[in-house]
Amino acid sequence: MGKFLFLKGDSGEGKTTLLFECLKPMHQMIGGFYSQRLVSEEGRTMGFRMVPAQEEWIPAAFYKKGMTNVFIQRTEHGFHKYPEFFVTEGLEILRASAHSRLCLMDEIGGVELFVPEFMEEVLRCIDRPVPCIGVLKSHKNLKAMKTRVPIQPDSDKLLLDLEEKLENRTNGRVFTFDREKKEYIRAEIMEFLSECTEKEGKETHDRKGLDL
Repeated sequence: MGKFLFLKGDSGEGKTTLLFECLKPMHQMIGGFYSQRLVSEEGRTMGFRMVPAQEEWIPAAFYKKGMTNVFIQRTEHGFHKYPEFFVTEGLEILRASAHSRLCLMDEIGGVELFVPEFMEEVLRCIDRPVPCIGVLKSHKNLKAMKTRVPIQPDSDKLLLDLEEKLENRTNGRVFTFDREKKEYIRAEIMEFLSECTEKEGKETHDRKGLDL
């Protein structure tokens, strides 16, 4: 069984920024995904897309028609969600992370909560030998999202169920992000990454020993 570390907290506090700062030296070894906010030239949110972690890390990008991996998009009738994306390309991106040294999930807890196939794969990833690190959407952020994107009323319960499943596992930790505790959390992330790389190095050494 692998290890995991997730951050949760309000939007705009700097969770993803801190995570990317810590992960930057390992970029080429990381699988999984991050959520990219799409904006207009005026700065208006136009939607969100899932980007494979191996690609360049750009948390916000200008929206262009025909962009791939979009799971929420602004239309003339408001925001429209595409949960079917998570059953196809979304699942493929997650499954591909099995061949990486670390799996990034930034973030979990939105539209995908209503896609059982994807959420089952999320938990399988967390229980695989490959360590996982990422961000959980907070209940406050989920509530704010519901004012813009129509989703089922039991989303809070589904998010709570996910949190409980993670907290009941003994192979990881979930930190509530607080700007005042930023450096403490940074140290915890770096220790987690150090443990992951040490484990990888030991397993590589053991495999070489068996080959001798």
